[in-house]
Amino acid sequence: MHLTARLLPLIALGTLLAACGERHWSVHRAGRLGGHRDAGTHLPLRIASDLVVKRAEFGVLETGPDGEERFAAADEVPAEDGQVFGWVVEVETNRSSLRWQEHLRFPGPVSDWGDVESDPDIVLSRDGRSALAKGEELVEGGELSRFYWSLASGDPAGAYELDLAIEGRPVAHFSFRVPETVREKAILVKHGGRAPRARRPVQFMPVAAGGGAKTWK
Repeated sequence: MHLTARLLPLIALGTLLAACGERHWSVHRAGRLGGHRDAGTHLPLRIASDLVVKRAEFGVLETGPDGEERFAAADEVPAEDGQVFGWVVEVETNRSSLRWQEHLRFPGPVSDWGDVESDPDIVLSRDGRSALAKGEELVEGGELSRFYWSLASGDPAGAYELDLAIEGRPVAHFSFRVPETVREKAILVKHGGRAPRARRPVQFMPVAAGGGAKTWK
C-alpha cells in the first residue's frame, strides 16, 4: 500500500510509536462527517487560544476529464492501484503551519509498503497491519490537508480506520472500506515490461474560484 492512520488518544506520540513496534521509517465538501467521525470527538474543537479545528473530512482524489485532480468526500475507496486518499481539515488560526499525527489500521497485513519503508516520519507495525505517521503542513486558505497515501496492488479488502490528531489532540476518526483486494493496474509501455511503482506524496493545491475564494480541485 502507498498508504495514510488510527490515532489513539495522543498522550505522547512516543507511546504510540513504541506500541506500533519496530521503526521502518500519505470539491465536494460535506457539511458534516456524520458516521465517519468518532462519537468522542466534537467539532468545532478549541485546541489552543489561537487554534480551533472547525471541521474534518476524509475522501479521495478523482481525476476529471480535464486531467485535474479533485477531492470527493467518500466512505469507500475504489480498489484501484494508485487511488489516492486523505483528509482536509478546516481550521481557524493565525499560525502558518500545524503539526499532525495519523494512525492507520488495515483489515489485513500489507505485503508491499514501497517507499513508505524509507520514510523517516512513518513507523510500521511488525504485523504489517498499521502505520503511524507524523509531520507538519502549511495552513492555506484556512485549511490543512494531506494526500500522501494511495492504494497499491495486493492491499486487502475490508474496513480501514484512520485517526487524526492536530497538535497532539485527536480531532477525527474516519472509517472507510475498500470493496475488494487491489489488483495491479495494467500499464502499457513502449518497449514492454513494467514501469516501477513508487509510493510518493501527492501535491494537492487549492485554486482560486470566482471572487477570490479558494475551493478544492
